[in-house]
Amino acid sequence: MIKLQRLASALLSRSIKGHFGQWGEDILVRKLFPKNRANGTYLDIGCYHPFIHSNTAYLWLKGWRGYNIDANAQTIKIFDKIRPQDTNIWSAIIPQTQYDAGLREVSLLTPDASDNASGISATGTVHQTVGMERQHGRSTTVPATSISKLLADRQVGAVDYLNIDIEGYDEMILQEIDLAALKPTVVTIEDYSEDFAQLLSSSISRRMADHGYSLAGRAGPTSVFLKKSG
Repeated sequence: MIKLQRLASALLSRSIKGHFGQWGEDILVRKLFPKNRANGTYLDIGCYHPFIHSNTAYLWLKGWRGYNIDANAQTIKIFDKIRPQDTNIWSAIIPQTQYDAGLREVSLLTPDASDNASGISATGTVHQTVGMERQHGRSTTVPATSISKLLADRQVGAVDYLNIDIEGYDEMILQEIDLAALKPTVVTIEDYSEDFAQLLSSSISRRMADHGYSLAGRAGPTSVFLKKSG
């Protein structure tokens, strides 16, 4: 714990440079908020791990708190241990049409080998086509809900930062989130457009633009959007 506190102190004082996000997304995210901002709320849909590939770890170290959602039960156990003051939710997020049709459990597909560094399975998906394409051979039944039902049940109000990374359903779930009610200042989401021309005209970028967001950065496949002022 002392080592963690020292690392956190060094990162927050900018004595050392580093990032937690897989592609450095968290560097872009934190630059979009005031440096001295010591609190805020995040909503991380597909949170994976408190530190590994985490876009919220730096914010958490600064004092932010929020909601972490993942279909992997082991992920949520780790979050409960590391971030007990957050709201950590074990559930797959599925499209509203599937939830309305009565679906309450789905199969989480993960690789056969485990990720020894994190203690959890490598990135999985409840999107069956994506899982087969990635040759994920392990299947586990997990609870499922829609994003609107989860936000209503948990009484989630406005948040400052929204991250969506749910391997195959990102775009569909974004379409179902009421951005006007959630009011995130910054949004990160994967968009696998082949080039910037395609990226700027993608359905993700168009939806964000329609709600007053501009594309503020790009890290790997992740687009970073910032709410326009005024």
